Amino acid sequence: MKLIAKGNTAEIYEYGNNLVCKLFYPEYPMPYIKHEFYNATVVEKLGIKTPKAHKLIAAEGRDGIVYDQILGEKLSLKLYAISGELSGMWLDAFVNFHKQLLQHSIEDAMNYKDFLKMFVTDEETIAKIDGLADGNYLLHGDFHPANVMVDQNDNLVLIDMMNMCRGPRLYDIARTYFLLKYDNNVQSKYLEQIGYKLGDIMPYLDVILAIRKNEMMRQLPI
Repeated sequence: MKLIAKGNTAEIYEYGNNLVCKLFYPEYPMPYIKHEFYNATVVEKLGIKTPKAHKLIAAEGRDGIVYDQILGEKLSLKLYAISGELSGMWLDAFVNFHKQLLQHSIEDAMNYKDFLKMFVTDEETIAKIDGLADGNYLLHGDFHPANVMVDQNDNLVLIDMMNMCRGPRLYDIARTYFLLKYDNNVQSKYLEQIGYKLGDIMPYLDVILAIRKNEMMRQLPI
């Protein structure tokens, strides 16, 4: 198989017939892989444009998932594609795509509070999480321009379903705002265009910041 890309947890290989294989690194836990596979099938059934997850496989002593191949590039490469200036067109597309995702409700997904508590080590933060709002909206949990592909027809395609959960829209908006921290200009424009103010997402940001170090040090323990 021909290597296409490498990530923190897996490598992407060509798999023939417009398919790719996301092959996880050795000893990456199978429950995590099954969790991603399940999330991908749920999102695809909702009609959201995302690579179809076909099957789980084992190859070369490693486990993986076979997906449809998306021919295109990451949206992150288009945001500053022209003379280093932020593309208003692609930022609009990014915000509108997130708005569309957040219209979907879902029952069969992890509660975002349960996800957050997996990375908590103190009672104060647990209390903050318990005090947040509930909800049943589909939340990607990792929505940023590197997790959105632009296909050959300029359609946006959602990838990477490991952190998908359910909860209030403001949690996912706060996550995206936090993940856009590399550029204050993008951060502020995103929040303005999606229709909220910093004070609206601050309770969620406080918790995201409190757990971030632990979250980055370990994988999701499904």
